[in-house]
Amino acid sequence: MQEFEEDYYAILGIESDASQEDIRKAYLSLAKKLHPDRFPNDPEQRAIAQKEFAKVTRAHDVVGDADRRLEYDALRQLAKRRSDIVSTGSFVVSSIIPDGERLHEGSGSESVPIADDSINFKWANKHLGRADELLRKKRYQEAETAMKEAIRLVPTEARYHVKLAEIYLARGWKTLAMTEVQTALRLDASDADAKNLEVQIKALQKEQTASQKTLDNNKKKSGISGIFTQIKDILNKKL
Repeated sequence: MQEFEEDYYAILGIESDASQEDIRKAYLSLAKKLHPDRFPNDPEQRAIAQKEFAKVTRAHDVVGDADRRLEYDALRQLAKRRSDIVSTGSFVVSSIIPDGERLHEGSGSESVPIADDSINFKWANKHLGRADELLRKKRYQEAETAMKEAIRLVPTEARYHVKLAEIYLARGWKTLAMTEVQTALRLDASDADAKNLEVQIKALQKEQTASQKTLDNNKKKSGISGIFTQIKDILNKKL
């Protein structure tokens, strides 16, 4: 989750419920203000601007993309609900399902008690089967909710975390997927499905990093080319 530790909304100077258009406008305003090319003769200010411009661009790259913003918001929610993390000895398991979505709640404020572990597993496996079906139908949000409920009932079952990781990965949420895979491996270090999924996610993350580097390099080349074009235009006008 390291890549999402910063508050990108605060960096852009907007609220977390800002529209995509508001995010775009905030980024453009800051990008114009912080662009390093504004300080061609001041190396110190240029270095500061480059650092701040990179932060603003990174924030926009995440929350300016609707899908990546969903993942980022989910991670923020996970961080805020740390107090709800269930400690199970040598490992921790998270459950961030909203109270209103839990299937074993009474109509009043009191929860319906679960008789024993066997009933927990019975219901958890039903949620697992439902999540499988929903995942095949690409109904990812419902599948995610079903697996979170299964984990709430039996937080120590590695395969439930693996299934939730598969759902996150299907949504393109590699960071959340890796979090669940790592939880599964803490629960069962020999889980083959978790190991295979970990290798798959790492490969995708490596590919994404390489693509981002290529994109960043292209942006830098484009910026340098733009500067030379501007200088050429100025010289031509003078001539």
